[in-house]
Amino acid sequence: MELRHLRYFVAVADELSFTRAAQTLHVAQSAVSAQVHDLEQQIGVALFDRNSRRVRLTPAGRAFQESALGILRAADDAVRHARRVGQAGYGTLAVGFSGAQSHEWMPRILRRFRQAYPATEVTLSEMVPAVQIEALLARKLDVGFIGAVEARPPPGLHVECIAEERPLLGIPSDHPLACRAAVKLSALRDEGFILTSRQNSPSFRAWLARFFQAGGFAPRIVQEVDRVRTGVQYVAAGFGLSIFPEHISRLPAPGVIFLPLLGTRMKIRYGLAWRKGPEDETVERFVAYARELAGEG
Repeated sequence: MELRHLRYFVAVADELSFTRAAQTLHVAQSAVSAQVHDLEQQIGVALFDRNSRRVRLTPAGRAFQESALGILRAADDAVRHARRVGQAGYGTLAVGFSGAQSHEWMPRILRRFRQAYPATEVTLSEMVPAVQIEALLARKLDVGFIGAVEARPPPGLHVECIAEERPLLGIPSDHPLACRAAVKLSALRDEGFILTSRQNSPSFRAWLARFFQAGGFAPRIVQEVDRVRTGVQYVAAGFGLSIFPEHISRLPAPGVIFLPLLGTRMKIRYGLAWRKGPEDETVERFVAYARELAGEG
């Protein structure tokens, strides 16, 4: 039995006419009759009750029609799936990011990647960096924009710096230093600081430790927050000062002034992480786009 037998049978069952079925299939009526007869011989039962005036399905034909339709649908689905897989860029990609990173370059990477590979299904999940690392290792994410990178990558992961930006001081708008054009880092040793927690952002906290060490003091931490954007709200409320990546200054932040810091050339380096192991073409394509586009503009 071949798919051609089923297609001819279904066409006759739909039209209840060998003539109209042949027209639908664009073949000779004799070919339709021969294929249906061959199918009935293989099955061993009559599928149609036909005479010179009419054609109708037998009980066996009605039962066979439902199964034949299911087989043809499955065959068509298999063809569509194979064609889709054959398209460049087919696949799925689970991407993690932290809220502070949903700024200029990450949307640009995602937009250009999806334009180049529309057959790839991309899902986004907002997670703090530490949870992203766990999800990558557990194969719940394929790649992660993990924020600040510092020291060696976690075992089992590749981590690559794809962008960097300068740190800025976030200060309440009514603070005595808010009127200055820039502030020396060393002048902040007596201030209270709001920092993201070490548990959620261990790499950024490690970077901050080096940053303050370069300024000659350890910060007095008055509040820890889960996310950078939460820190902006605490600064606006007058709880203390904080160090923010430059892109935060381009987001609405009523009550907060962002100032350049003098006496330091350190920059915050942003990393993209993905698992070590067998190469994955979809992940490789995405990493290539991240390398190319993150540093643009």
